[in-house]
This record gives sequence, C-alpha cells and structure tokens, in this order.
Amino acid sequence: MILDKIKLHAQELVRMIPDEDLSRLARETHVDYYSKVLSGERMFNLLLYAFVNTDRMSQRRLEVMFNSQQFKAMFNYAECLTVSRSSISTRLSKMDVSFFEKAYGLIYGRLSELYTEREIGQMYLIRVDSSMVAEACNKLKKGFTIGKKAKGREDRKQLKYTVAYDGFAAKLAEVFDEPKFVSEDVAMPAVLDALVKADARHRNLYVMDRGLASSASFEAMSDSEAKFVGRIKTNRGMEVVRNLMEEGGDKDLGRLELVDDIEVRLYTKTKEKTKRTFRVVKARFKEPRDTTRPANKGRVKRVENDIYFITNDFGLTPQEVAEAYRRRWDIEAFFRFLKQELNFSHFLSVSENGIKIILYMTLITAMLIMIYKRENGMGYDMAKFCFRTEMNDWVTALAVYFSGGDVESFTSRYHIRT
Repeated sequence: MILDKIKLHAQELVRMIPDEDLSRLARETHVDYYSKVLSGERMFNLLLYAFVNTDRMSQRRLEVMFNSQQFKAMFNYAECLTVSRSSISTRLSKMDVSFFEKAYGLIYGRLSELYTEREIGQMYLIRVDSSMVAEACNKLKKGFTIGKKAKGREDRKQLKYTVAYDGFAAKLAEVFDEPKFVSEDVAMPAVLDALVKADARHRNLYVMDRGLASSASFEAMSDSEAKFVGRIKTNRGMEVVRNLMEEGGDKDLGRLELVDDIEVRLYTKTKEKTKRTFRVVKARFKEPRDTTRPANKGRVKRVENDIYFITNDFGLTPQEVAEAYRRRWDIEAFFRFLKQELNFSHFLSVSENGIKIILYMTLITAMLIMIYKRENGMGYDMAKFCFRTEMNDWVTALAVYFSGGDVESFTSRYHIRT
C-alpha cells in the first residue's frame, strides 16, 4: 500500500539525470580516454545502481551487477558487454575524478529546483562536521593512525571526511589523509575557505561544533565576512567588552535558558587578545544532564549543565543562535545515514582516486534518496527500501516491454528509458 501513495517516484528522480548531460561531461573531462567498456557514464550508473541495491558493496559484487541482465536492461546496455573485478579496480584508480565532481554539481543544481524559495532560504544554514573511516594498514595506501594500537589487533589507518551539509545535500566534501588534519582547526578551515569564496553574497551561516576552537579560525572567518555559529568551552579565557542582554528580554531557549549575552575578545594561546570582538551567548540546560563518560559510570559523576555559543553575527537573537546550533545535529543524522544505509563505513576502493570517486557517488545517491524521503514523508531506511523496490519494478516493466508483453498497466507509472 505504501508504494500506491508515492508522490515522487524513483524513476522520475533518475530521469532528471539526462544521458546527454553525462555524455557532455565525459567529453569535457576526457574521462573515457582509453576506455572500451567502463566509460564514465557506465561507471556512474553502475555505482548508483549498486548503492541502492546492496547493503555491503565490494568490487566483486560490482562485477556481478554489471554483468547481470537486470542492470543491462535498466540502462539499455548490450548483452555482450562484460567487466571483471580487476578492470573495475583499475578504472576506479585512474578515472578522472572531475567527471564525478562536476556530475555532482550538475545534479545538485537540477534537483534543488524541486525546493520552494522558502526552503532554499533555509539551505543557507550550512552545518560543517567531520567523520573518520578506518581500514587495515595493509589495504589503505594513504591515511594516518591515532593513538596506541590495541594489543592483539592489527594496525589501522584512518581518513577524515569533512562535509558541509545544507539540510538537502552536501554542498562540499573533502577527504584528508595527512596527520595534521586530525585537528578540526586544520581540516574545517580548508573546507570553510572554499565555501566562503563560493558564497560571494555572504548569505550562508556556518554552524560548527566546538572542535573548531582556535581564535585564528574565528578571526579569519570574520575577516572574510562569513557569518558563523559555534561552541566554545565554558572555561575559555575572554575579556568582556559589553553586555548585550536586554532587560526583561525572553530567556526561553527551548531546552535551555539564557544566562548571559556578551561581546568579548578571546584570549589566544599566547595570552594575547583577539583584534576582533565576538558574541558569546551563555545558556544553561533547564534539567541538569549527567555527562559522565560510560567508562567512569559508578565512580565519578560529571554534570555539564552550561553551554557557550560563539558567533560573529550580532543581528541574531539568542533564540536564533541556539536554534542554529541545535540544527547542527542534522549533519550527525546525515553521517549516520551514509554509514548505515550507503556503505560509507568501509572502503570500496583503497586508492586515493577511487576513494574520491566513491565519495561523490555516495553523495549523489544520498541526494536522490533524501529528496525521495522528503517528498514521500518516509524515514531513511524505508526511503531506501522503497526506492530500491521501485527501481526493480521498473526493470520488470522494461522486461515486459522488450519481450513484447502487455505494458499498458505500467504506462501510467513507468516511463521506458530509450
């Protein structure tokens, strides 16, 4: 019954990615240079199909999928086309990444047209955060290790993905494989700088966790006229410049209550004060929280009841500052969706080139499913399940059509790919 109530069908979303656009990008990027079978467009379709149809991807499974009649019927490929696992591995390590990067930008622009002007306005709230993915050292060619190796366990390398998410899709994503990028004060500015340069009208409001804490980063964003909301430690050194609290003003911040609203200069590591001033909104949870780490339960108890927001936007109300930071948690749900539903917790390719290709294809698939989820009022897992079911129904319709059967019952819902 759920499929009967679908408002936006999976095949309608897929059809918003015209073959001619992918062909044009392939010519512009020369991604098909020296390629006989696994062209850029075919690799694009294979990865998209695999992300939707499997819960655990591997290059061997990609081989089986490409050679299947179902895949070839969906994308109208000749039965004689075949690939091997080794050819998939080689192509992922050598294909021009810019083809997939530009394809992502093209699809982002095309699908964002489905949103209203009001919804687009909400996309100017950019959540920025990072996630780590680990793999055995003998498999991952690049990466870094953190901490001590557990006894009896093999060495593992990690990569950091730093993503800017606007509530619709990732606006920008970077892969970092050098140890210096473990610090968010190094990784985040690299992403934020690119975002700020692309936002010439300075409409975005960037929201970050307290991993970004350096005074230099805050001042750099202010120097570039970029607005941000973040969080700092409650013991952060600062000099109060003036009080911004309104007498008799509203102190209700949802689960929080407003304690103070001040303009400050931050102290740096060298005990100097920042040249620029910032706004710190101090709040307190209405109900005390037990923030004791699981390992310390029963021995000590830590109640962290205060929370300090920092921003360089003096035009926001304290309620808007708190709400902007609350919505930062959307990116945590986005990362969880990528890892649980789209195989983002392991590496399909361990080459630097292949990792970036998989990143863009993961984000493209996520974008399609996120819109499908939004338009049809579903949860993440149900959206992926129904999306996959509709794609398989589409293949059934194609099989009926090409075998000369009666497809009249399908024509109201399925548009045959030609």
